[in-house]
Amino acid sequence: MPHPNSSAPLPNSRPAFTPDVDVLVVGARPIGLTAAAEARRHGLRVRIVERRPSRSQFSKALVVHARTLEVFAAMGIADAVIAQGARFTALNAQIGGPRHHTRVDLLQQPWGDTDYPYWLSIPQYATEQILERHLVSLGVKVEWSTPLHTVTDRGDRVDAIVEGADGSTETIRSRWLIGCDGSRSPVRDQAGLRLDRTDAGATFVLADVKTTAALKQDEGHMFLGREQLLLIVPMPEPDRWRIIAHVPTPAGGPPLTVDAAYLDDLIRRRAGFEFGSHDVVWQSQFDLSQGLVDHYRKGRVFLAGDAAHVHSPVGGQGLNTGVQEAHNLAWKLATAERLPPGPASRLLDSYEAERRPIAQAMAKGTVRATRVLTTTNPLLHRAVRAVAPHVIARRRVQARLGRGVGMLDIGYPDSPLARTTTSPTAGRRLPNPRLALGGRLHDRLSRNGYTWIVTGRADEQAPDSAAAAEWGDVRMVYLNHQDLAEPLHGLDRVTLVRPDGHVAATAATVGAIWAQLPVPARPLPLSRT
Repeated sequence: MPHPNSSAPLPNSRPAFTPDVDVLVVGARPIGLTAAAEARRHGLRVRIVERRPSRSQFSKALVVHARTLEVFAAMGIADAVIAQGARFTALNAQIGGPRHHTRVDLLQQPWGDTDYPYWLSIPQYATEQILERHLVSLGVKVEWSTPLHTVTDRGDRVDAIVEGADGSTETIRSRWLIGCDGSRSPVRDQAGLRLDRTDAGATFVLADVKTTAALKQDEGHMFLGREQLLLIVPMPEPDRWRIIAHVPTPAGGPPLTVDAAYLDDLIRRRAGFEFGSHDVVWQSQFDLSQGLVDHYRKGRVFLAGDAAHVHSPVGGQGLNTGVQEAHNLAWKLATAERLPPGPASRLLDSYEAERRPIAQAMAKGTVRATRVLTTTNPLLHRAVRAVAPHVIARRRVQARLGRGVGMLDIGYPDSPLARTTTSPTAGRRLPNPRLALGGRLHDRLSRNGYTWIVTGRADEQAPDSAAAAEWGDVRMVYLNHQDLAEPLHGLDRVTLVRPDGHVAATAATVGAIWAQLPVPARPLPLSRT
């Protein structure tokens, strides 16, 4: 059954007209920059427009998680991101008073098969600078001071009217448009998609501030006492910290004055020590709300990031979720360009089928956690303070702060791309064991196409993929048991890996895999490069 907001089948996967670009991205924050860079990396012609005149220098989103670093590694920028960040090695939780202190060593959790077993603290502006430099290296520049006026889906193209820095208007014709333009997305409104916000009933203040206190630079602190939640999170700059605090919602009065004196008083009351606040370079105050868009796609228009979901900052999942959405979508747009209309639409519908449930689950989880941590009900607040120290001391709970929060177990087993297969691991992230000669399996994957993973005994010969047409024009990685320094679980002898590093199908033979795949139809449209 066609997706309710698709153009299924698309009138023509290769329209007769000559578009200005294949993809127009609206919004140049981390998600838009990722979407543009990934679309370009997969061979599409791209423009990216942004209404703001220049990049913000505010830190905003602060944490990059393990799975997002794997995405950045596939893009070729992980090392640059890590160099600008700082590893967040431990969380010190003091709930109900100084006698109830628990230190969670994040580096000692069971992270499993990743090269990035940590939380990385990096200001959003630094992430954006790296992404923008990467995009420029691919031949695409952000068009600043270029607001979007209208979006019209013509069926075989999208017409977007934008205003240039000189006040003139231009109609950009593109095959696809991706709205990465924030929680109040004009693209979402123009496309007729709906995001219903609900008030979470909580007000937060955020601030980036330096301290004179002797705090360990790479460890965070959480305090939950009589006066609600306080988080003190390390930033890469020495002695600078992000303060996150739940505060009483002002009753019709002016916003709070969040300065050094205010922060010192707040931390003194909630944490019990002198912070010595100074050099407050950024602060924000907002009433928390949450919401999820009704659909991620309408025809040739797609949404990603805050344009598709808004939620609590607890857990630092928002930027990470959006980057992974852009990573999921870009290769599908590139593949759809090479498929007949019916399979193309089914492939593009899988973007929402795969990513919307992830955002929905993430939003529900952060809403539950935020409600518990910010409750103003005296009895419930007292109960949380009594029970939480015992809960957070459990190894199983602490383990979730590693691999779980790191988003390494996210997969798409219910995706329409996986349901037609007999592979129990279809849709899941490809395991990433260490290899005997160094590195990990993910290092061997194609940078912009599918990959065959074939395993065999030490005395077997690797199949000749160049001589056998059934393998298609797809890179093959052959591994015998001696090539693996760690076990490779959950895969049959032959595995087809998607361009985003998730399993398409696994079976005993290549023919069995072809028989299972709904899209793309054989032969695969992406090369082995």
